[in-house]
Amino acid sequence: MNSLRRRRSNALAFVLGLVFMASVLSVYLVEYSMAELKPRASATYERTLRTDALSALNASIAVLQEYLEIDKGLYSEAQGWGAPFADGRIKLPNGSEAVVKITDESGKLPLRIKTAADLAKIFEEMGASSIDSQKIAACIIDWCDADDAKSLDGAEYDDYDYDEAFPPNRFFESFTELKFIKEARDFFFDQNGEPNNYYKTFTQIFSLEKFTKTNYNSASPEVLRLVMETDDRRYNETLYDAIQGRTGSVSNGKVWLESISELESRSGISVPTANMVVKAELLKIEITVKRGAGEYFLCAYVTPDTTASASGGVANREQNNNANSQPSTSGAKLKVSKLKERGA
Repeated sequence: MNSLRRRRSNALAFVLGLVFMASVLSVYLVEYSMAELKPRASATYERTLRTDALSALNASIAVLQEYLEIDKGLYSEAQGWGAPFADGRIKLPNGSEAVVKITDESGKLPLRIKTAADLAKIFEEMGASSIDSQKIAACIIDWCDADDAKSLDGAEYDDYDYDEAFPPNRFFESFTELKFIKEARDFFFDQNGEPNNYYKTFTQIFSLEKFTKTNYNSASPEVLRLVMETDDRRYNETLYDAIQGRTGSVSNGKVWLESISELESRSGISVPTANMVVKAELLKIEITVKRGAGEYFLCAYVTPDTTASASGGVANREQNNNANSQPSTSGAKLKVSKLKERGA
């Protein structure tokens, strides 16, 4: 009798053990499945947000193309293309909300084409001494040029300590590289390594992107002042007012310039023409797409493509509305030259 009870007890304990092991295994499988599915769901969600961001980019390019065709050029944000989603006329396919901002990057000075002499003049105008300006300019040029030949007042590989960053012999990838360049680091950063006002001014007036000429219509007063000073001309504040249409003859509400001669007639000032234009060479499109707690950021640089065919209307509207399409300007006069993305 006692033996039978023991066998029953052992059997019950064995069954309970199996149940316990099964429950533990079930919990593990559920946790494993959740751990596997969560990143997959997150990746799918991010892909959807990215698709909406690309759709917003295509729609923005289409809007720019409309202005390009109607006004025969992209001159100024005053034309109305700066915030293409602001009036709510464009909707994204997945119901996301998008904030789109378009600015003229070529309203700045293109740093990559400036010579040491140009930079020295600019640093002197910013407040550096003549000697320091020449040293800063030379060290920046040596940092970016493709050789290891040290220029007068410059610095190459052997001039840096072993524990410092060395000249990469390629153009800047970020303005923060100024912190590692001899002479420049003390000019642009304080004793704690924090950017000072010179750094803030420099990054506002210069662009690291590829273009060759600055657009008068989009240039800030500080950019205009440096353009005039480096061309050995004195800057007059009425120049900016003339560009904005506050002085001179303006008809039909068209405040932007369509020629440099028009600027000179408005302002009465002879202005540089060698590195200046009145059309945008490079537009920056910043897109932030949100849906629920998710957010996706996309930044694209768009250039007018003079080699593209003018036929085909507005940047392939049907393709722009295709949620799976990549940015395309087939048959248009605009093309994406650079794309940067950041998911959340």
